[in-house]
Amino acid sequence: MNEWQERLVTFLNVLGKLRPVAIVLIGAALMATLFAGNQLVRTVGAIKQWRALEAQAKLVRKPLAAQEYERYGETIGGLVPGVRVSIPEKSDTMKLSINSTGDYQLWVYALNNLQAYSKNVVWEAKTICLQECGGDNVAIAELQGYVQTTEFE
Repeated sequence: MNEWQERLVTFLNVLGKLRPVAIVLIGAALMATLFAGNQLVRTVGAIKQWRALEAQAKLVRKPLAAQEYERYGETIGGLVPGVRVSIPEKSDTMKLSINSTGDYQLWVYALNNLQAYSKNVVWEAKTICLQECGGDNVAIAELQGYVQTTEFE
């Protein structure tokens, strides 16, 4: 036998011994490819379902009832005594005000806690005044509350 024939025989012998390992590796690669394809199909399906639900979702905002303003006003007034809480008659708002710049942190604290203590209520600032707000007020926030829910069609 010449040299190239010996190399070919050696190569085939090595290939013959590696055949079981190659079969296992190819089998594992095929299984991984099938698994990845299955997961891709499931992910695409989940995204389509999510988009369909998202298209059907509608954000609904209902005005807060007058007695709810009073309830939230009492809660914040009791929690932060330095802040004045008032509910104007025939209005769908609540005012939080202070008459001293030293109470500014209390006022901000009251605004933050109003949202924290309000389940399913979103507070929108209709007006905010800092400095020279009329009368003896140095800061006023006029807030309107909405009960916010998500509905699906």
